[in-house]
Amino acid sequence: MRVTVIVNPAAGTARDGSPVEGACQQLSAAGHQVDVRETTGQGDAERLARQAVGLGADVVVAAGGDGTLNEVVNGVASVAQALSRCAIGLLPFGTGNDFARSLGIDDHDVAVAALVDGTTRAVDVISLGERVFLNASAGGFTAETSANVTSDLKQAVGSFAYLIGGARAVLEYEPVGVRVEADGRVIEADLQLFAVCNGPYIGGGHQLAPTARPDDGVMEVCLVRATSTLDFLALLPRLSSGGHVDDEDVSYFRTREVSMTFARTIRINTDGEVLDASRCHYRLRAGAVRMVAPLPARPEGLRPET
Repeated sequence: MRVTVIVNPAAGTARDGSPVEGACQQLSAAGHQVDVRETTGQGDAERLARQAVGLGADVVVAAGGDGTLNEVVNGVASVAQALSRCAIGLLPFGTGNDFARSLGIDDHDVAVAALVDGTTRAVDVISLGERVFLNASAGGFTAETSANVTSDLKQAVGSFAYLIGGARAVLEYEPVGVRVEADGRVIEADLQLFAVCNGPYIGGGHQLAPTARPDDGVMEVCLVRATSTLDFLALLPRLSSGGHVDDEDVSYFRTREVSMTFARTIRINTDGEVLDASRCHYRLRAGAVRMVAPLPARPEGLRPET
């Protein structure tokens, strides 16, 4: 099997090259042809993934965090029919590693074992305009939190960077009016935050979509209505633990397609990729990506009604 490993040397534990080197040695020992490429800046992983597909890679591995994985999947997806013939693997060396967690990959040893075995699993992908993503797209408080979490801050304090960024966002973010359309229903509200999720975790392990699975053929939408600062602060622990689904200030539902129109242009963070938009249309493509990974266990808890 021809494996291209795309390494983001700035991502979390990938700054120490030994884990990546060890993983590649295990893959080579298992008989795989391994080609290692390093990124030097934003967009490199996408470009290198596109090149790897053109050179006949069977698997393209993202060695980094959720942002690196997002670039890799978009690089592969940009080549016609490539998602059907080229699998995507991951070595979770980032700060958040949310999608890896949803696949049951808790550390790089589990990831390497899956790559050595070579078993592929079909997972869903969500399109947003011309781009696709595997894990989550969020706006409002969550996107502002991510904007406050700089690379320097993540390198300095690790996952605590999200806590620091969130504290700042609570004080600064202004709710936005939105019209949401999905499956014939319309929701109009002022939102503190929203998230469209393929996996359950966001922002370094927070369970904003606790019942989401990346292989169930639907995406899960979480809308948190504007409320007082004190009430929102009280809700935050439940947003992190997954206990918010039935809260009176939360709308939570499953769908395959959803459109959102905002009263103003807002920042949206999609697996580390940031854009400013006043309208978004999300569409799920069931089973469109082949991941080299074990299937995740079904998250505990009841699914919301559709």
